[in-house]
Amino acid sequence: MEIIEYTEKFESQWKNYLVRNNSVSFAHQLEWKTILEESFKQKPFYLMAIDKDQIVGILPLFYYSSLLFGKFLISLPWLDYGGVYADSVEIQAELINKAIEITQQKKCKFLELRSVNFEDKRLITKTSKVTFILELEPDPEKVWKKIDSKARNQIRKAHKSNLEVTFGREENLDQFYSVFSLNMRDLGTPVWARELFKNILYFFPDRSEIALVKLENKVIGGALILYFKDMLTVPSASSLVSFLSYCPNNILYWEIIKRGCLKGFKKFNFGRSSWNSGTFNFKKQWIKEPTQLFWQYYLNNVKELPELNPESPKFSLGIKLWKKLPLAWANFLGPRIVRNLP
Repeated sequence: MEIIEYTEKFESQWKNYLVRNNSVSFAHQLEWKTILEESFKQKPFYLMAIDKDQIVGILPLFYYSSLLFGKFLISLPWLDYGGVYADSVEIQAELINKAIEITQQKKCKFLELRSVNFEDKRLITKTSKVTFILELEPDPEKVWKKIDSKARNQIRKAHKSNLEVTFGREENLDQFYSVFSLNMRDLGTPVWARELFKNILYFFPDRSEIALVKLENKVIGGALILYFKDMLTVPSASSLVSFLSYCPNNILYWEIIKRGCLKGFKKFNFGRSSWNSGTFNFKKQWIKEPTQLFWQYYLNNVKELPELNPESPKFSLGIKLWKKLPLAWANFLGPRIVRNLP
């Protein structure tokens, strides 16, 4: 067995490996290699364990190097998932060894593996992130009965307010991004480039959609939806703060869940949240028990775990200033900053 870097020669083998391994996540699809490279301008290191010309393990990685934040290796940026999938624990260890070797060679601060939990003394585990996964049924009414009564009442309120949800793809992108980028500015957070969402739609033509919430033809909310195997996931969603009294987020998620049921999907992934955050409490109305996400780190040139929590006091001044930026400036500067962040 040997550990080598991915080449196009192995494209069909990589895709077949995902098909026959039920535990792999949507983040391991090869399309992300191009999407993230083009959107963030960072270098991919997609590792494979090869035995007798067959893939027996995979580890997608991205190498970041920036003047502001230094160097680091991550699997995978922007996404909630990444890390190693292999046919045995021994192969997993070999892939991690190679990732650590690259981390050292590149003089990175750290290696970050998302949503994995390996027993390795060299790795430090962080448990600040969770997700919520709702089990779906072919009949949406069965799922409706499992949802908290407060959430159901808010969905009813949205219906009574004549909110409607529509689904589309590229034709919905600009309206979604206008809502999303405004909310990101108002939160004091640099926004991802529109190009990222455009690339996702392009490279996943049958595995991605954009849902919009409308009030009298005015778009007041939206979400990006990804489909993979038996699960649909919402990695990005947003609604205008001035319309939250109409409960747009509730009807948005319910219509996506109902769509997943009718399409035959078995699970709905709400996307990551920090413990006890606002999004955490919103998602807990739909399913009581969160699913822990384990992010693991190998620290190379640093002694402390990386901390980019916007609630940290050290970011408070920057957040206040960012909120006051004109939206055009925030949309221009944000992607140039955030593409250097994990």
